[in-house]
Amino acid sequence: MGRQADAPTRRAALGFGVGMAGLAAAPAVAEAAAGPRRADVIVVGAGFAGLTAARELRAAGHSVAVLEADDRVGGRTKPGQIAGEVVDLGGQWVGPTQTRLLALAKAMGVAVYPQYATGKNLIDIAGHRAAYQGEIPALEPSAMAEFAQVVGKIEALSAAAPMPDPWTAPGAEALDAQTIESWLLANAETPAVRSAIRLIVRAVLSSEASQVSMLAFAAYASAAGSFSELIATRGGAQDAVFEGGVWQLAAKMAADLGPAVTLGAPAVSIAQDDAGVTVSTPKGDWRGRYVVVTAPPPLASRIAYAPALPAMRDGLTQRMPLGCVIKVHIAYARPFWREQGLTGLVLSDRTEFGPWFDHSPQDGSHGALVGFYDGGPAQAWADRSPDERKTQTLADIARYFGEAAQSPTGYLEEVWTRAPLHRGGYVCVPGPGVLTAFGPALRAPVGRIHWAGTETAEAWVGYIDGAIRSGERAAAEVGALL
Repeated sequence: MGRQADAPTRRAALGFGVGMAGLAAAPAVAEAAAGPRRADVIVVGAGFAGLTAARELRAAGHSVAVLEADDRVGGRTKPGQIAGEVVDLGGQWVGPTQTRLLALAKAMGVAVYPQYATGKNLIDIAGHRAAYQGEIPALEPSAMAEFAQVVGKIEALSAAAPMPDPWTAPGAEALDAQTIESWLLANAETPAVRSAIRLIVRAVLSSEASQVSMLAFAAYASAAGSFSELIATRGGAQDAVFEGGVWQLAAKMAADLGPAVTLGAPAVSIAQDDAGVTVSTPKGDWRGRYVVVTAPPPLASRIAYAPALPAMRDGLTQRMPLGCVIKVHIAYARPFWREQGLTGLVLSDRTEFGPWFDHSPQDGSHGALVGFYDGGPAQAWADRSPDERKTQTLADIARYFGEAAQSPTGYLEEVWTRAPLHRGGYVCVPGPGVLTAFGPALRAPVGRIHWAGTETAEAWVGYIDGAIRSGERAAAEVGALL
């Protein structure tokens, strides 16, 4: 597809060079070793949470072994290449208060640059189409006052949801008994306001408003600092991107850990006794004093535990599914939407694909967009063919940017909902009643088993920064016991 097959640029070469170094640092382990290999702590999962936990523990003088089911590190981040550029097929953006991720990037020598936001955004909701500047969606004028009121209510709820234990908030059970949809129907009368909030829920949780607890939504916004910070570009969660992609940070951490990381080693079972834990994989067994499991709850539930997990923890894992998401990159010869005075951001309730953003390289060598099928549309399109998804994607973009959108030079997608070792993203989404009934089991250790992963973070849940924070917390917990 055009430049997609060309030789990679220097940036691409550097990005994948680091990636290969990270993979080379995790050589295959000899099968059927004589007895289990040993380390103080076994870490299950080589995403940002697991790699962070392992590096923290090793820096404190403890030996570690990191076991990763996939053939790469990075978890819900992943590199791809389109039009000669390395791009992120998973997590991508960073905001100014995501201090752990920014600090890691600085330490690793990886620069960030602002998300392109020059010009006007487009919105098309409830039959009203408008171009606007700034962070506040320009709904039909009659809906703006109510939209501000509803956002204000969400902000108040998020401010009252204490992290990391939102189930302790006054009135938590009543709020947790509602879905976002039922709350929305009770608090918004204007169709445009309801549609806008539903689209925002899809965009930040990859789920439908009818599927998520209102308490969970308030807690998610609280973990980001505020609802406004969660959804904003400038100053918010979509403020900046990484030169060469964020996945390279995981690759660099893996390279730092060297042979402590083993790929292609899914944890099949975890057995614990008074002296330690044994983690069994197809590549053999590992024995340690403690284990940190970083897989999201529904995937962690696929591991066999001996003794069995407590009912509270097992019940939690059955009730926190991952959201549904398909991420798409589209390359063009030039960013023609900029010539129309547009930022590239479109939010519409008339499309299957969306929202999407400008992701053109800084050197201006070509144009690029990045966007998503989220929630219901991702469920509906995950089992369709790539060609069908491409046709729909380009048609949706052309609706707003014109026929030039139908002539890309490259198309690249990642169907996370079908990925065998991930089964969705960006984050697990509790339904009604889950947090107040099962929430305390999210982080509570089970004997020698400790839990990490972005779902367990106290801040920036669902984001890479939250994963890093969770790895730090788990390492501190285990380190205090060693």
